[in-house]
Amino acid sequence: MSGQALNFERLKDEEFSLLSTEDELDILDLFESVINSSPGTNVEEKSQRFTDGLVGLAPGKSLIDQPLTRSTWSALNRIASCIPRKHYGQDILVSTVRKLNGVEGWKGLPDIWIETRGSWNLSPTCDPEAKDEREYTEEEWLNLNSFAARLYGRLSVGSFISFAVYQISDGLEGERETDDRPGPETRIQVACEWVVQSGRRLMRESLLNTFADPLEKLESRYWNPYSIGPLFTGSRGFSLERWGFWKRRLIELREDESYGESTYESIDEAVDAMTRIEKEIADRLCTE
Repeated sequence: MSGQALNFERLKDEEFSLLSTEDELDILDLFESVINSSPGTNVEEKSQRFTDGLVGLAPGKSLIDQPLTRSTWSALNRIASCIPRKHYGQDILVSTVRKLNGVEGWKGLPDIWIETRGSWNLSPTCDPEAKDEREYTEEEWLNLNSFAARLYGRLSVGSFISFAVYQISDGLEGERETDDRPGPETRIQVACEWVVQSGRRLMRESLLNTFADPLEKLESRYWNPYSIGPLFTGSRGFSLERWGFWKRRLIELREDESYGESTYESIDEAVDAMTRIEKEIADRLCTE
């Protein structure tokens, strides 16, 4: 768990206006003060201080349909994008969201999905002909996905299931070269991060065949977020067949010598996570 110094200067640059409200800027200031409050990496202590600060921004208010909730999720997404996936700051953010979910007014995490869905509209290289300076860089995109995957895997934020299956499909089931999405190595690393951070949740959905539809017609296989990429010939949704394809595809990609070391590291972590989860289930079956 890394404790390296973090850099939020891009978020503060008025040229980009990545944090567009005073609330968002206040939330960034609060996070910086919390994470720099001591040299240690005490996630529990720092996340509690951050939670208390966020709650203090709107004492006594109902937060449903309030601008503050949207500003909070927007700010957390931008902050997460600046925190490397192995930095303990990611865990502070996840722990904070968990604590907020237990606070009156924040229960159910109002507006978290809609604001995060808005962040997906700013994925890198989404439209090269009309590039938006507010788009995430590829490194930021990986970091943001690490945060979202943690929320899905650890907190069971069910609405994030669509992000999970879409990003894994994009990284492991699609063609290597595209003009309108992040580069192939970023897409692979993003897919791996979803597997590493939410693998148990993904396995559960695979065992339950969530959103699987074996009767779906071929011409409609690609239209929705639970659909499949061209390299996978099975049905949409989750299944053990698809889980197995993802693992085999990762092993195939590991044999490709054209990627960088960080991509191979991500692949190894994902394959190890899948193998460990499979073994856990097998061992449990033998002991019950």
